[in-house]
Amino acid sequence: MQELYINGGFSMPIHIEAQAGDVAECVLLVGDPDRATHIAETFFDNPVCYTQYRHMFGYTGTYKGKRVSVQTSGMGTPSLSIIVEELHMLGVKQIVRIGTCGTISSTIQLGDTIVATASHSSHDMCRREFPGASFSAAPDFELTVKIYTYLNGKKEVSRVHAGTVLCSETFYEDTFDVYKKFGDFGTLGVEMESYALFYLGAKYGMKTATVLTVSDVIFEKKRAEKNIIKQSVERNTVAVLECLLV
Repeated sequence: MQELYINGGFSMPIHIEAQAGDVAECVLLVGDPDRATHIAETFFDNPVCYTQYRHMFGYTGTYKGKRVSVQTSGMGTPSLSIIVEELHMLGVKQIVRIGTCGTISSTIQLGDTIVATASHSSHDMCRREFPGASFSAAPDFELTVKIYTYLNGKKEVSRVHAGTVLCSETFYEDTFDVYKKFGDFGTLGVEMESYALFYLGAKYGMKTATVLTVSDVIFEKKRAEKNIIKQSVERNTVAVLECLLV
């Protein structure tokens, strides 16, 4: 029988079926298991799948000789939180989320990239830890600036923006009133994971960042074609790999 608990807490993950050493210290985090497989097969040398449990695929390989992993997180903060907690148990030091978002800014277009500088939350998952206060969730500054600078210097990248995002607990909204208010305060996009990533990064001393392809213009109800999303995600993936490992 495996020993799961030490001093009342978990000593090893129960959802990521991996052992210490299976996962690299630097991890790319994606919501879609197919995207994890695509990244591993396209950008990694000698990728090895270390977990398939619940189709939350995880792979470890190398990029330009440096060890790196890509892990599926699923959708929303509860799923991502489980995965990030377990990556911490496995010794991970840096996590970058590569995903998509909807924009609530009139200056941002489909296919653009948003590098998140902080995340607001529509639900504030930190109230139990900070009763009576609100935790400001932000990524690692140096890593975030490095990724933004790299992307901004590439001619093949259409447009890159740096700014805050809203982490929402719902995907289908009855009204956009809250989004419009956040947009009035300069928020660039809406997604469902980054607040949890930044919060857990701060809690455990892990460096985190988020890079998002704009897949939707929310107020205009426009969605990018799949090939535009794919091309942008691949460009962002290369940028993150270069900034993490090279």
